[in-house]
Amino acid sequence: MTILKTGMTRRLALGGIAAALCGLTALSAAAEPVTIRIASVNPPTTESVVIVQEVADTITERTDGRVKFQLFASGQLGTTTDSLEQASQGQPIITFVSASFMAGFGVPELAVVEGPFVVANNEEAERLAFSDLMQGYYDRLAEKAGIRVLALNWFDGARHMIGSAPYPSPDDLQGVLMRVPPVDTWIKTFEPLGVVATTVEAAEAYSALAQGVVTAAESPLTGLRASRWYEVAKHITLTGHFNLFTGWVMSEKTFESLSDTDQQILLEEFRKGGQKLTEISEGLAAEIRAEFEAAGVTFHEADLDGYRAKTAEFYTSFPDWPEGLFEDVRAAATGQ
Repeated sequence: MTILKTGMTRRLALGGIAAALCGLTALSAAAEPVTIRIASVNPPTTESVVIVQEVADTITERTDGRVKFQLFASGQLGTTTDSLEQASQGQPIITFVSASFMAGFGVPELAVVEGPFVVANNEEAERLAFSDLMQGYYDRLAEKAGIRVLALNWFDGARHMIGSAPYPSPDDLQGVLMRVPPVDTWIKTFEPLGVVATTVEAAEAYSALAQGVVTAAESPLTGLRASRWYEVAKHITLTGHFNLFTGWVMSEKTFESLSDTDQQILLEEFRKGGQKLTEISEGLAAEIRAEFEAAGVTFHEADLDGYRAKTAEFYTSFPDWPEGLFEDVRAAATGQ
């Protein structure tokens, strides 16, 4: 009995030592910080870039330095497509995107939320961004493309037309050289309006407008202030045609390498950041308009019913969308 007891005690002691060593190893691995690059094509003065730096600082503080960030604005890490591909390949990168950019990564339904006039206001947009319908798309994106959505509620205001002339009627855009990103949602929205779609990266749009390479573009007012396009194009037509579901996505591989606690912190803080941007953008609209008018910009009202009618074919132009998708999206947005 004594020998058996001694052997058992020895085995228990050895097991305890092994467990302790494993625990120390795990703690050591958990303590190793991860540094994630944050990429945006927008300039550092853009509200979204300013706020994401605040979000990054908060996350680093809440994770006790386990998650750190390096911010690269103004397209320093390449185009949005470049950053998305890097994230998809597992690189530790977070990038600013819109839902339509990600539709080409195996979840075509994502493009529908950026169709013309799909939501009535920011409240509907916030509800839709975090609906069960959208969460299902986010999970598929992670599985198919290795990209994890952190938050797509960074609403910086409805987008309007800016150009060398006003466009109160959709017919006024016929033949206009318009800067249109190479994304299906934009192309299929503007094609029925008769524009000559011209691909220009955001960082090059100012010079393109100044040199007449394009004579029109579109952006929210906050974006126009940051990019200063209003210095070279003096007419803004208030179409409000898009309320882009913009926000931040990252490498699923990097996301999964984080603890459950740190994952939740990222999700919480990026959602809060989007809510802050939305609130700021709403509050800035009147201020920006007054600032632009003082700089010689003229604002014009638009025939919104005419624009809606002209762009309605958008919702039947994607053959890989399931039947009833638009109705499902509207139900998710209204909570019905």
